[in-house]
Amino acid sequence: MSDDLQTRHSRVLPELRFSLNLLYVGRFLLGMNQTAATDMDAFDERIEDVTDELIATELLHEAAMLAGDVLPTDLPPSAPQADAT
Repeated sequence: MSDDLQTRHSRVLPELRFSLNLLYVGRFLLGMNQTAATDMDAFDERIEDVTDELIATELLHEAAMLAGDVLPTDLPPSAPQADAT
């Protein structure tokens, strides 16, 4: 995504992908535990919810790029924060 234009949806995409990956890893680990008495249906529903949100955000990002609603690349650097010392 480093070559892509940045939109207002760009910064949310990595967070959603990371969350989805963590959910998949957690589901896998729970599935490996033969004695787990957890309800996997609730876990699967959460995975579906995050997947739907990720897909919607990716579509919004693509639509913003096609519409030309991109963030300027020449943003001035943010002002340095004062040290609290």
